[in-house]
Amino acid sequence: MLEIRDLTCGYGAKAVIAAINFDVRSGDFFGVIGPNGSGKTTLLRALSREIPAMKGEIVLNGQNLLDIPQRDLAQIVTVVSQIVPFSDMTVEEFVLLGRIPYFQPMQFVESRKDYEMALESMTLTDTLRLKDKRITHLSGGERQLVQIARALAQEPKLLLLDEPTAHLDIAHQAIVMDLLKKLALNLNLTVVMVLHDLNLASEYCDRLLLIDQGEVHSLGRPEDVIQYQSIEKVYQTVVVVLKSPVSGKPHVMIVPEAKRG
Repeated sequence: MLEIRDLTCGYGAKAVIAAINFDVRSGDFFGVIGPNGSGKTTLLRALSREIPAMKGEIVLNGQNLLDIPQRDLAQIVTVVSQIVPFSDMTVEEFVLLGRIPYFQPMQFVESRKDYEMALESMTLTDTLRLKDKRITHLSGGERQLVQIARALAQEPKLLLLDEPTAHLDIAHQAIVMDLLKKLALNLNLTVVMVLHDLNLASEYCDRLLLIDQGEVHSLGRPEDVIQYQSIEKVYQTVVVVLKSPVSGKPHVMIVPEAKRG
């Protein structure tokens, strides 16, 4: 679905991502990991066309991202960011914003299909019970689910998420990640997400991209990427990597300085 070819991007004249290459296959549940400041969010912004490429190109379904009209792009790609709006609108009103790319010329109100898609999206994310609540009255976990509902109402083929589990407790992390995995399978979505939690990334993602200082360090299955040598080199800390007794996926444990031999 996505081909990233010699992509360099950043802000102003400063490049944050430097000449990286990788691909995302249709149906992938794809994770981007790396230390703070490594360029993860910058990459996601480039994939959503929020910032332009300085060099190289991003190809979506065989077409250069820059050549896709904005309305068409919005019907293929949607983004769930870290910033959840604190608007006073209701959940239903917020989810309906996902239908804007489908508005016809001179359409000023939502159609019956728009309401049907919003209803379906809220049902899938278990947020229908919240539809009349104000966004400002929701918990952090509820806001994240509502953001995903709005994204689904957009009927995307590619879902980009920036830290979807940030600031959530482990129960809500599991709810969000289980939901995303289920939606990806049931709706044939391709998912690309930035994650800080290496163990969540390893447990849920089909493939991982490890970025180090704006460059690709490694790309592949969690078993190939989450190795103690790579994690220690990139994150500059001592770790132990063991297999989960449940899934067999690699899990990272930090070694406190006092326990290092």
